[in-house]
Formats: sequence, structure tokens, C-alpha cells
Amino acid sequence: MILSSRPYRLLIAGVLIVVLTCWASFWLITREQQRLHNEELTRQLLTEARMIRESIRGQWPDVPAGSIAGLVHTLQRDGVHIALVGADGTRFLDSTGTLEPGELLGTPEVRGALLDSSGTDQRDWGPDHRAHVMVAVRVGSDDSTHGVVWLSRPVWTITEHPTAYGRLLGIGGGIAALVTLILVGFYLRLHRRVLGRVVETARNLSAGDLATELDVSGADELAVLSSSLNALRERLAWQVETIDRQRQMLQALIDQSHEGIIVTRADGCIALINPSAIRLLNLPLPAAGGSRLVGRQVEHCIPQRGLRRLLLGGNSNEPDPGGQTGGPSKSKGRGQEEIELRVETRAGTVHLLARASALVLVESEKASGAPPLGRVAVLTDITELQHTIQVRTDFVANASHELRTPLSTIRAAAETLLTMDLRTETEQALEFLEKVDRQSARLQQMVADLLDLSRLESPTEQFEPEALEPCRVVMELQNRFAEALERKRLEWQVDGDVDDNVTIRANPRLLRLVLDNLVDNAIKFTEPEGRIHLHMTRTDELAVFQVSDSGCGIPEEEQQRVFERFYQVQRSRSGPERGTGLGLSIVRHAVGAMGGSVQLESKVGEGTRVTVSIPQKRRPTVKGGPPEESSIARSHRKSL
Repeated sequence: MILSSRPYRLLIAGVLIVVLTCWASFWLITREQQRLHNEELTRQLLTEARMIRESIRGQWPDVPAGSIAGLVHTLQRDGVHIALVGADGTRFLDSTGTLEPGELLGTPEVRGALLDSSGTDQRDWGPDHRAHVMVAVRVGSDDSTHGVVWLSRPVWTITEHPTAYGRLLGIGGGIAALVTLILVGFYLRLHRRVLGRVVETARNLSAGDLATELDVSGADELAVLSSSLNALRERLAWQVETIDRQRQMLQALIDQSHEGIIVTRADGCIALINPSAIRLLNLPLPAAGGSRLVGRQVEHCIPQRGLRRLLLGGNSNEPDPGGQTGGPSKSKGRGQEEIELRVETRAGTVHLLARASALVLVESEKASGAPPLGRVAVLTDITELQHTIQVRTDFVANASHELRTPLSTIRAAAETLLTMDLRTETEQALEFLEKVDRQSARLQQMVADLLDLSRLESPTEQFEPEALEPCRVVMELQNRFAEALERKRLEWQVDGDVDDNVTIRANPRLLRLVLDNLVDNAIKFTEPEGRIHLHMTRTDELAVFQVSDSGCGIPEEEQQRVFERFYQVQRSRSGPERGTGLGLSIVRHAVGAMGGSVQLESKVGEGTRVTVSIPQKRRPTVKGGPPEESSIARSHRKSL
């Protein structure tokens, strides 16, 4: 555009046009001024000719030379030529000295004077052929013409005064040029300012700044352009806002997803990785965050070979991995593959299920022209599912072990009794019968515990809390286990908020199951002359029961598993008072059904303390298992 790229050309052109126009006007003015000046000169010459005629009136043709000598001298000094010519062409006076006899009679001014007392003309004359103003007046009357007085003078021209002419021309042209510069400069500045705002707005739009809006005034091209830019800005702002909102929503979904997501391009570089994938794979996080992993090669970021092979697809030359980081991949059809991974973290082993498939990446095709196919892998944490499967496997093994032992004992005793002579081997028979009775009671207790667990997990069971007095609950508990405590000479201690004026809200049946199993376990695994301590605390929020003992304790690595059904610490699997392995599982489910929580603390050789917290505010009854179990674990546990 001329206004933005070459403004000085427009300025110079405007100045030239105005200057030429001024010069043309000045030329016309000078011509008009010259004409007026020459007309004035003609009138002056006529006056002077009449003055000469009056001076010689009555003296024609014998005009004394001295009578008009002064006047002639004055006129000649002013450049006026004088001639007195008779009607017959005789020269009586010729100041030029160059006139020929009869030369003036045929001139227009002389003919005019002879006909009408005076005449004028303007023509080139003289040795230099300059333009002259010539006048002639008649001497005499209309009836008697004696001759004419002829005067001539060079015409007035402005070029005769070049200094004044140049100064006038310079002043006029300078003023015109200055005015033109001011007007054109003001015009250009005004339009360049508007155009500058338009250009700046366009640059801001190209740079992504959509906040600037142009002021639109007028109806010229710049106003139309400004209005169009405003409309473009509003449309771009709306589109950018929509895209940004969708991007933020998608980014939030990816970042907050519990599943790990990794997307790779066809060239083997990471295009996207979310925080869950970094956490699940236990990747070292760069200082700048997970964004620094984007654009890097998969081989440099992912240590698991099996996952690398899934992400690279057909571009990978690595063999199917196995061992500690995963097993061989399985094809699921439709281009999908999956593999199970094991990742070692500080919290333990994490089991992952990685599923990968092809993905169309349009940006890859636009950027480099490469095939737009990439790979996407979704990582699912199946640690809890693997744990549930392990629990189910252990449950089957433990249940088989716990059932096989008493059944084997009962069967062996029965077979032995069948071969014995009861009349002669009465004492030996009684021993075998005692074994049958003891193992039958164990089986009965095991079945009762399983029924309790089944009722606790049943969704139709209702466990409404009731107002209970802790002192009565503790007294009944002590009475039930008085014989066992006395038999092992155990010290029984009760303290805390167990006064008569204290009440709690809990389901009596579930609370009895919890306390019975905790005290029963404490008695079983505490050596004779040990100590069992029951502490109860009541607040507005919770009722807390703590059962502690001075028994053998539980190793730290097994403390999380003792709440599984039929799981027993290895040392408790033998001995006359071995349990069924269901006590703590019942405790956990019963406390969960009351909406509470259970916590176990134990040290080998020092004892165990189990803390049960029961909320006192009204809550919805929890059914089907403790609240800390996930839906996956609960479904697999129910399938057992």
C-alpha cells in the first residue's frame, strides 16, 4: 500500500501538483498584471502625447525646438520615443533618428489618429524587435489635419525585473509548497495513525492477542477494514475459546484419569503421557514435569521392554519380554494387544495390565508427511485384582487345609474305633472319641463363623444400632471368658469410660462378635500368666474399644493378611488352641457393617493391640462387606 510502504512518493507528488498549479496561477496573474500595466502605460502615453500637442498648438509646422525640448528630454530619459509627422509624411521631429519618411503614415495608430483624433497599437519594433506600446494623436481639427504626435515605449514585462520576479515566484512557490506539505503531512499522519492501529491489531491477531478492538468511525475503506478485523477478532476469539475449553476438558480428563495413557507417534516418540502413567510405571519425573517426556524416544523413557514393544508396534525389533517386567503379549483382535507388567515401587509390587492399539494422528501427517498411524497404550492398575485373586487362591488352600485336618483326624479316629474291641480297649477308645468330639466342635465353630460372615455380607441384613451400656457389655464379656482366663491364669484389666452413666450406640450382635473374637484371639495367643487389657473410650463422635495382649505378636509382613479368611500366622497353625482363621475376618466385616474402622498394631514377642472405632452419629448401614474394600475385590470375594 502507498500509505504504509511509500508515503514520501505520495507526498512529493502532491507537492509537485500543488506547486505546478500555483505556478500556472502565478503565470496567469502576471500575464493579467502585465496587460493591465501596459494599458496603464498606453493611457499615460496618450496623456503625454496630448500634452505635447497642446504645447505646439498654433505653432505648426514651425515648432520652435526649444519649446518642447525639456519635455522631449524628460520622455526620452524614461525610454519614450517621440516623433512629429506631418499629414504628408514629413518628419518634423524624430527622437529615434531611424524613421523613414512616410513610414508612420501606414501604421495602425497613426491611421486611427487621423481618423479619430487618437490611435494605439502594440507590436514589435526597433532594432531589437521588442514589443512596444505606440500611440498617436492628431494635430489639428477634423477639417484641417496638420499631422500627428507619435509616442512609443517598450511594453512593461515582469521579466525586466528578474530579482523581484524570482523573489515573488520563490515566495509564492514556497508558501504553496509549505501549505501543501502541511496539508498532505496532516492527511498522511491521520491516515497512517488509523492504518497503524489496523496493522498493530492485525499483528496482535497473528500473535494470538484477541483482546484489542479497533474503533470504527466513518465509512471509508479503513473503516470497512477495521470493522472486518473486529468481526474476525470476535470470530477467532469465539473459536479459540471453544477450542481452549475443549482442550482443557480433554486435558483434565486425561490428567485426572486413574488409567495410565501413553500415545506415541509413528517415529517412536512420545506424543502424550499423563501423570497416572508416570506414577504407575514409577518413571523418574524430570525437573520440568511430565511435559519434558513428550517428544522423546520411547526407548529413552520407558524401561519396561514389553511396554516398549507395544508402543512401537511393528517398528520394534525387541523380542517378547518376560521375567520381572512382564510376560508375553496377547493379541485381542482388531489390532489390540495386551500384556501384564510388574513394576517395583517403594510401596511394593504394582501389577499393571497394558492394552495397546493403533491410533490415527492427523497432526503427524500434517507436520512431517509421515504415515499418520501412532500407538496408544492404556495402563490399568490390577494390583488389587491380583491381590483378590491371590486371596481367593489362599482361601481355597487354607480352607482345604483347615477342613482336611479335622476331617482326617475324625476319619482316622473312626477307622481306629471300628477296629478296636471296645470291651477291652475302653480307655483308648475314649481318647479317640475325645479327638472326634474336639475336631467336630472345631468344624462346628468353623461353620458357625462362616455363617456369621455370610450374614455380614448379605445385602438384606439390617444392622440397626441400639443404646448400650458399656459396663454391662464388658461384664458379660468377662463372664463368657472367665473360665478361659482362669485356666491360663491371665490377668484381665478393664478401664476407660465403663461407668454406669455412659451409653453408646452400636448393634449388640455385631459388637458381641467383635469383642468375642478379639478377646478369644488374645487368650489363645497369650502365654499363661500373661495380660489382657480392654480399654474403652467414649466421645461425641466415636466409641473406641482397644483389646491388647502380651502374647507372641504378629510379624509386620503378615499384619495386613491376618484379616483374610482362613489366613493364620504360621506359628498359630499348630497347637491345641489353634483358631479357625476366621476371627479377624469376622471382626473386620462386623466393624465395617457398623460403619467403623479397625486398626492392628503388633510387635513380635511384645504383644498385639487391636483398636475398633464405632461412629456414634447416625450413618447409612454398610452392607455386603467393610467399606475399605473396593468393588472389584468385593465381587471376587463374593465369588468365593
